[in-house]
Amino acid sequence: CRRYFNVGRSGAILHPARSHQSSPRPQMTTKVGKGVVQVPPANDTAPAKETVAVRVGAKTRFILSTSGRTSSLERYRILLQEILGLDIAYIPISDPAGAKAPIDPQKFCWALRGLNCIGGAISRSIKTKVVQFLDEVSPEGKKLGVNTVVRKGDKLIGYNTDVIGFIKAIKEGVAESGVKSSPGSKAIVYGYGGVTNVVVHALRDELGYEVFLTGRSSEKAKVRAEELGVYSIDLVSDKKMGTNKPGEKLKFELFVNAAPVTDKDLSKAPGILEALGMGVKIAFDHEMPGLKLREYCQEKGIHHISGLKMYYPQMYKQWSYFLEGIVSEQKIPDLIKLAESRLTSSKSSL
Repeated sequence: CRRYFNVGRSGAILHPARSHQSSPRPQMTTKVGKGVVQVPPANDTAPAKETVAVRVGAKTRFILSTSGRTSSLERYRILLQEILGLDIAYIPISDPAGAKAPIDPQKFCWALRGLNCIGGAISRSIKTKVVQFLDEVSPEGKKLGVNTVVRKGDKLIGYNTDVIGFIKAIKEGVAESGVKSSPGSKAIVYGYGGVTNVVVHALRDELGYEVFLTGRSSEKAKVRAEELGVYSIDLVSDKKMGTNKPGEKLKFELFVNAAPVTDKDLSKAPGILEALGMGVKIAFDHEMPGLKLREYCQEKGIHHISGLKMYYPQMYKQWSYFLEGIVSEQKIPDLIKLAESRLTSSKSSL
C-alpha cells in the first residue's frame, strides 16, 4: 500500500493509507523555527518569513533528517537544488506527538522505504535502536549505532560517520597542540550520554588512550563506564578523587566534554573544573559553541579543540554516502563550503 507521510517538527512520521487507489499525494509540512514550511511544487515559494522553500515534484527524491535547524535545511537546499541542480529535497521529520517526542526507528525505516528516498540522517536517540531494522550495517555502525542510512535498491545500509569526525578532530588537535602524546596516555571524558560510546571507542580502540569517565552524577558515570569497559572517577561526591583504578595519582593529557554544559558557567557543572585541573593539556568540546570552556582553556593555557573539528569531517563523509555516484567524495567539502558561503551572503543582503 502507499504510505502517507507528513514531514516536520510536529508532523506525523508515517501513516499507512487504507486505500492506495484514489488517494492524493500527501501534502508535506514542516515547522522550522517559528515558521511553517509547506513543501511546494516546483517553482513555488514559501508563504511566510522564517521558512525554507524546497522544490518538490512527482519525481523528487528525499533525504530525511531527524533534526530540522533552519540553517541546515537552507544549506542543503542550496547545495542540492541550486549548486548541483538536483531534484532532491532534504526534509526534517518528527513523531506525531511533537518535535521533542522520540522518533520510532521502525517507522523511520518505513519512511525511507516508502518514499522515493536516497537515505536519512539521524541525530537523535535512535542511532542504536534503528540498527535492527536495517538490511546491512558497517562494522562501526554495529558497535556504535548509525547516524547515516543510505537506500540502495531495496536495501537500507547504515554507517557511523561520527567516529570518523571525532578521530580526525583529536589527531589534528593533538598535532596542533605540540603535546607529545604517547600510547597509554590518559583521557578523561565528562558525560555519559549518546555520544560517549563513540568517544570511548575512538579514544581507547583507535587512538590508544586509557579512558576514564566522569560526570555530574558519579553513579551514572560508574554504570556507564562499566558498560563500556573503562574506568570511572568520582569528582562530585563526598569521596572526591575516588576511582575504580586504585593506587595511582591520576593526571590526564586529554579532556573530552560530551555533555551540554559548556555554554554556561562551568562551576555549575559538578566535577568539570576538577577534571580540567588534573593536568589537562588538551580539551575537546563536543558542545557547540561551548564558549565558557573555550574561555577557560584560553585562560589556563589548555589547547582547545572545537566541536566543529568533528562536525565538518563527519558531515563531509555522510554526504559522500548520500551523493555517491553523483559527486566524487573529494569535491564534497568545497561544495558544502560554497553552499554555506551563499547562505551567509543571502543573510547579509536581507
